[in-house]
Amino acid sequence: MSQKIRLGLSLYPEQESLEDIESYLKMASERGFTKAFTSLFSVQGTKEEIINYFKNFTTIAHRYGFEVDGDVNSAFFEMMGAKADDLSVFKEMGIDVLRMDAPFYDERDAILVNNNEGIMIEFNTYMKGVIDNAVANGGNPKNICTCHNFYPQRYTCPALEDVKEENLQLADYPVAMFMSSQEKGTHGPWPVSDGLPTVEEHRNIPIETQLKHMVALKSVDEALIGNAFASEAELDAIQNMMNKIYFHLESYDPNVEEDAMLAAVRKILPSGDLTRIPLTMVLEEGVSDLEKEMLFDFPLHSVSGDSLNYMLRSRFPRFLCKGKTIDVRPVEKPFFEKGDVVIVNDNCRHYGGEVQIVMKPMENDGQRNLVGHIVAEELFILDELKGNDLFSLEVK
Repeated sequence: MSQKIRLGLSLYPEQESLEDIESYLKMASERGFTKAFTSLFSVQGTKEEIINYFKNFTTIAHRYGFEVDGDVNSAFFEMMGAKADDLSVFKEMGIDVLRMDAPFYDERDAILVNNNEGIMIEFNTYMKGVIDNAVANGGNPKNICTCHNFYPQRYTCPALEDVKEENLQLADYPVAMFMSSQEKGTHGPWPVSDGLPTVEEHRNIPIETQLKHMVALKSVDEALIGNAFASEAELDAIQNMMNKIYFHLESYDPNVEEDAMLAAVRKILPSGDLTRIPLTMVLEEGVSDLEKEMLFDFPLHSVSGDSLNYMLRSRFPRFLCKGKTIDVRPVEKPFFEKGDVVIVNDNCRHYGGEVQIVMKPMENDGQRNLVGHIVAEELFILDELKGNDLFSLEVK
């Protein structure tokens, strides 16, 4: 999980001016975005007009460090005079990646992949058979990347489990997914304004939470905003989330001398860049200062790999708790529920201070203090956390 997910956006030039496009690209580039998805066949005009338009478009995009990914179909191929063994027209336009809305489904797919123009070929993630055949026929797998669809109409997205399965099957290739801006009045290629996510779970939640989930999946290489234009506040939120997710342990300065907990963590975790999933929680009333220290003072928690059943366990805070008392605070409800955040109290002193996130109903036996709960829109992210994954906690 240490390699950073790549950030991208989408543009629909038949609906946008080059001035607005440049402004958006500049703003996004300053926040770490490096890929621009666009539809080549949606721009009207003669072959020469389309070539000239996209020359201007890609010149702007390249100026701001963007790789341009152009969506094409067979009709557009024919109109532009392109062939599997001749992509020179797309090279002239400045296109870096061709997303095949529909491949050839024969030996030409391998020829396409091995094109002399150095253009990456992007297949839809459901085209695993096409990719396999292309490689079997001599196509260079290093020239292949993949991308999921986006879905403008509510409830048309594929099941999250199916998306995850496709990602696993395509683990040898870069995989891109679409997230959706929540800004009102955004657009895609069609006159529908309900967002453009790959999975339905993302349609109505903050864009930075969508990004957080994609990173937690550990099978997504590129996160692309499907609709345009995301707001500046959303781009800021994504940049801030990236800074929270990707963490360098050596850069952590607790402003105190090295303590036992930090020393132990340095022995357990590898050096270099780490990836953590920031989880947002609502804090219960009456939480003690010591309990807050267990939750928030150290910048990461690690999921214990041997107890992934009723809870996610973070053992690191137990180092902070040595020699200290975790007073028992009564919890009225008889069962803890998924998303409840608890800390083991002195009724079970050996585990005192351990932070646990409940994954399924669990009897309240008096050994745990309820300190809060994960916000509802992030509960599904918990399902992606596995043994040794890192996370942090922050208050909503």
